[in-house]
Amino acid sequence: MSTQARPSIVVGVDGSADGLLALDWAVDLAARRGWRVRAVHVTEELVVLGPSPTTIPDDGTDVLEDAADELSRLGFTEATLEASTGHAAEVLLELSHDEPILVVGRRGTGGFAELMIGATSQVCATLARSTLVVVPDSWQPGYGERGQVVVGVDGSPGGQDAIGFAFESAAERGAELSLVHVPDLAENFPSPDLWLDPNDAPWRHSARVMVTEAVAGWADKYPDVVYRTHYRPGHPVEVLAKESDYADLLVVGGLGRSAFSPLRLGSVSRGVLHHANCPVAIVHGGFAV
Repeated sequence: MSTQARPSIVVGVDGSADGLLALDWAVDLAARRGWRVRAVHVTEELVVLGPSPTTIPDDGTDVLEDAADELSRLGFTEATLEASTGHAAEVLLELSHDEPILVVGRRGTGGFAELMIGATSQVCATLARSTLVVVPDSWQPGYGERGQVVVGVDGSPGGQDAIGFAFESAAERGAELSLVHVPDLAENFPSPDLWLDPNDAPWRHSARVMVTEAVAGWADKYPDVVYRTHYRPGHPVEVLAKESDYADLLVVGGLGRSAFSPLRLGSVSRGVLHHANCPVAIVHGGFAV
């Protein structure tokens, strides 16, 4: 495969420590897959008011120099650095439209400060055509991997892309895969005091069947991946956030069971962005594997 044909991971850098963590994560994945990295710094035009209003763009030299130093430290040469002007989310979405993965830090400065904690977060994660990976400031590269990838399983059609991405991620890391399903007890099952057998919850059989069907095919495609299934009643965001404490990567689908939602990002995906303690991959269809 030629250099030009190789996919690139687009990563937003903004001069913050979180931006460099996002760059580190992107480099790690690119090295595993033989891909390239495209580091992008986006600034908004600064308009100086006066008799003759003038637009003064920030060329991003300092930020890109820091990114170049980090790439040098990591010994990674298959990367490009570029500056752009505009709204951070819009620029990153456009640049990553035909690439497999977009990576950003959860917090930052300037345009990226709001990317994962405000309205811009919803736009970016909802409209992304590629997989979006959000790297929290709690992630510590170089401290050893935990050997665990976690994926939320809800039985939705869109969840298949997330499961595929999780299997591939576990395979390339040599990690164990945890498939976590959080049953909706309140909506689909009677209250516990009506169960015929208190030791045999009625949702367990349905959960096993659903997860077995969701995994069908992926285990054959990745026979070396050891996977386990976990059924954890509770709030999905709380359950998955807790699982992230012991994981190298948490994977969720961009759209859950609410297939007719006008947005492509489910409430669980939005919640884990804010509360997970490891990098989170939100997988949209089309570029999962």
